[in-house]
Formats: sequence, C-alpha cells, structure tokens
Amino acid sequence: MHTLHASIICALIATVASGCPSGEDAASDYARQQAAKAAEGALDHVVNISATLPEGTHRDCSALFDTTQLTELLEEEEPVTVLDLTAKNPDSTSTCSIRRGGEPLDDKTQERKLEKTGRLGVMGGDELCNVTMYCSMPADTNALEERCRSEGSVGNHTLGLFACVKVTPKGERDGYAYRVIDADSKCTLQVRGGPGVVEESVVQSCVRASMHLITMDAVKPQG
Repeated sequence: MHTLHASIICALIATVASGCPSGEDAASDYARQQAAKAAEGALDHVVNISATLPEGTHRDCSALFDTTQLTELLEEEEPVTVLDLTAKNPDSTSTCSIRRGGEPLDDKTQERKLEKTGRLGVMGGDELCNVTMYCSMPADTNALEERCRSEGSVGNHTLGLFACVKVTPKGERDGYAYRVIDADSKCTLQVRGGPGVVEESVVQSCVRASMHLITMDAVKPQG
C-alpha cells in the first residue's frame, strides 16, 4: 500500500512539474511581456512631423504678400515693394526682399544726413528686410531650439512664440536675423534686416507681418 501511495505522489509531482514553468521561466516571460508593452506605448507617443510642401516646391512672393496690407503692418509712409529672389536661393520655398517705397535721397541730401546723424539708414528702394520661407522641412520647434543653442544664437519669446535670434555686428551697431516656425503654414521663416537696418524692432515688425500674411491657403492652395 505504501508503495502504491508513493507511486501516485511521484506521478502527480512529475505531472505538475512538467506542466508549470520554473520561477526563472516565469520571470523571463513577464519581462518579455512588459518590454513588449513598453515598446507599444513608445510607438503610441511617436509624433510624425511632416513637411507642408514636397521638396523643390516654390511659391511666388506675390502670392504671399499683399503689398497694401504689408505697408500698413510695417507702418511705412510709402507703399513697400516686394522683390522675388527665390531663383537665387532655390533651396528655399520663397525668398522675398521687402523694400522701402519712395525714391532714394539725392547726393547732397545724403551728405547732409551723414553729417547730421552719421548714417543714412534705409532710403527709398533699400531693403527693409529679407524673408526666406522653408516649407519642405518638418516644422519641429524642439529641433529649432537645439540648433539655436548649438550655433550660439539667442532664443526668446518676444513675439509670442520661440524665435532663434542671430546677432551679427554691423559696424558700431548690430544686425538681427530671426528664425521662427509659423503656426499657420507650418513653414520655417528666416527674417533678417536689410543692410541698413540695425533696429531689432524693424526685424520684429517684419516677422509679425510675415506671420500675419503668410497663410496655409497661400502656401498650399486647394484645388
């Protein structure tokens, strides 16, 4: 009888042992399950940042800027003009030179102004600012901030969004170039002051005007 009981117990032990995983196997299975769940969760949080336009696409400056509105937004006395320079910068979607209206000062007036103020500033026909638009690259603010830090430029939120500001010497004064991502069109705008511009406020005004006038409908017309 004792021999029969022993045989039954041994058979039960063998059955249980063969049907259940060991402690190490169970831990490994659990670890694999948790790793798979973590991978799925990571994929759920991946943000696909796509570009607004395909590479190589260009837009005419005339489609982006209404000169009447632009003149008002920049608070210029004379109507501004916009010169399309995209052909000289084919990597951009658009490169637009915004120029002050009116005629340049004659030589004698220029001499008097130089004697009085030491600089001519921006005359009629001179560039107020240059707006270069890139719509074939992902609108990634984090990447813009990282690049801004790596190149030694300054980041600020004066315009209500992150702007990377590059400051370069212009004689005794400084020149300014702003780089922002437009919230509407999702394009990167690079706006720098013209050769005679040393006031940061002028560049900021150009950035504000550009973000106001450059819309998704203008950049990516439907139909």
